[in-house]
Amino acid sequence: MKWRRCPDSDSLLLSYASTTLRRRRSPRSSYYSGAVITSSSASHHTPPLKFQSPLFLRPLSHSVSPSALLSFRRWAESLARSSAADLTFDGGPSSSELIREISWLLQDATSQDGDTFLLRTDLEDLYRLWRQRIEERRPFQYIVGCQHWRDLVLAVSEGVLIPRPETEEIVNLAARVEGLQDGMWADLGTGSGAIAIAIARMLGENGKVVAADLSEMAVEVAQFNVGRYKLEVCCRYYSF
Repeated sequence: MKWRRCPDSDSLLLSYASTTLRRRRSPRSSYYSGAVITSSSASHHTPPLKFQSPLFLRPLSHSVSPSALLSFRRWAESLARSSAADLTFDGGPSSSELIREISWLLQDATSQDGDTFLLRTDLEDLYRLWRQRIEERRPFQYIVGCQHWRDLVLAVSEGVLIPRPETEEIVNLAARVEGLQDGMWADLGTGSGAIAIAIARMLGENGKVVAADLSEMAVEVAQFNVGRYKLEVCCRYYSF
């Protein structure tokens, strides 16, 4: 995605730091949520969750003027600043972390075409998503549908745990195992498929990885992520 500056001062809404955009980690805000649904905590009366592709992969099917997009950004920043005190009191993100997330949200949702911006979702939905982030404390990764982990960008969804930086150490430990490249590996409780994918990328011709989960949603998300990276990983649903 390439960004160009608008000819007027409103183009300041695009002034993102490139180093910040490439590696999106916010230690406190990434995992903070008032209530996250997982496969073990979901009620029997909860409607089935539906997986949607990450925001940055959706088609550019809407358009909006720079002024309308700037109005959204100003509103989102105002909401972030006014709510930050309550959020940080409970261990949530600070106002600066939230404002950084707004930049990430706009990066994933928009692309510039001359003096017009194209959107991957309609502007009303952007307002709705940011209200969910602030008022419902919905994790940012579920807002945009992805998580930057190691050198991967993985799809995530409610019902699938967000890969944490600490999980990278498991892959680092596996990398030091003798015979890794030709081994048979099983990632049980694979979730988004993060560990399975990371290990699969290190294997040789004879190495194999099986990714399994009790959650059908997790298997669907893992299959999606495996497909994006064109890997041969067997994703299976299992139950007892």
